[in-house]
Amino acid sequence: MKVLHVFFSSVVNPQHRFLGTTKDIRGRTEYFLKRMIDYQELILKIRKEKYFRRGLQEIDLKKFDAVLIEGAYYPGSVRYLKTNYPHLKIIIRGINAELFHWMHSAYAAVTFDSLKRAIGDLKGVVQFGLSDIRCGRQADYVLPIAQWETLHYWNKFVPRRRLATVPYFLPDSYLKTIPSSRPKKPQCVCMMTTKAGRPFLLDAARELFKLVNQLGDGEPQWSFCITGDFRPELLPPCPRVEVKGFLENPLELLAESRAVALLSDYGFGFKTKLLDAICCGCFLLVKKKLYSRLPPEVQRYCIVIDVRSINSFRDALARCLDPFPPGDPNGALREEAFSALDRVLGVSGQTQLSLSAG
Repeated sequence: MKVLHVFFSSVVNPQHRFLGTTKDIRGRTEYFLKRMIDYQELILKIRKEKYFRRGLQEIDLKKFDAVLIEGAYYPGSVRYLKTNYPHLKIIIRGINAELFHWMHSAYAAVTFDSLKRAIGDLKGVVQFGLSDIRCGRQADYVLPIAQWETLHYWNKFVPRRRLATVPYFLPDSYLKTIPSSRPKKPQCVCMMTTKAGRPFLLDAARELFKLVNQLGDGEPQWSFCITGDFRPELLPPCPRVEVKGFLENPLELLAESRAVALLSDYGFGFKTKLLDAICCGCFLLVKKKLYSRLPPEVQRYCIVIDVRSINSFRDALARCLDPFPPGDPNGALREEAFSALDRVLGVSGQTQLSLSAG
């Protein structure tokens, strides 16, 4: 078995090491290594069809059994592969339910009075939604990142037999960077991203800032901070929230914190920072709709907040001081992901050998 693994160059950019897509893609790298599967990476400098096709021309595709493409962005290239290399198994990672995702982004942009952004996002609804449909109909398998998206999005245009949910898990290469003995303190973190202006995360930050402002001097033992890139001019001033900016390893901050707040229902896919926070021993503060789309393994660590109620926020902070629930949801999700990939690639016979070797 030999697999061509295709992804965008941001994955190898150190600045984006903790970006959700980077961590998720490196989960596949871990799988290949654990299962001792021969693989080769095709890294696209620009996420466009012509660069994908150009990269394919430099590779002897007859030597491969499968092509695993991260993201349903290249319907023309998928068609080219299916037509010219019918022996290849074409597998696509469904990162987001893009049609829904861009609709949410457009709506969130309007709430921040960004009409230009909203119009651009509506174009994304068409462009990326159609790309999902075209890629999904041509691929041998689609790998949604969450069961909710398998059941409520992808199965609308892809036969169920060609869908395999491969949940996100935090790879070992990241887990080993989590400090194991850092003492916990009553600290709540709002994690942004390396790319400014994302309406989903701005909405989450805005909700937290409002609640912290409503606290006033209440709950004085608690501290609040925000990481990554964001546009403070779009948020209500909140002196009590410390701006941390970019962190070389945000897992170190999570390891000393009690809670992570992601108070927005916007966006699809899976918010990787949630599972990362659990791995660091943090409770999750989320809204009801987002909670309903999360895997059961993650829901157990969630506290649902009504952002219209300051008492709901106070109660949630108090619950975050309770003992952290035992368990290994990351290990369970890794096992589920590996099993799905085994089935799709047909490598179950290698499973015991690779595990014993590991």
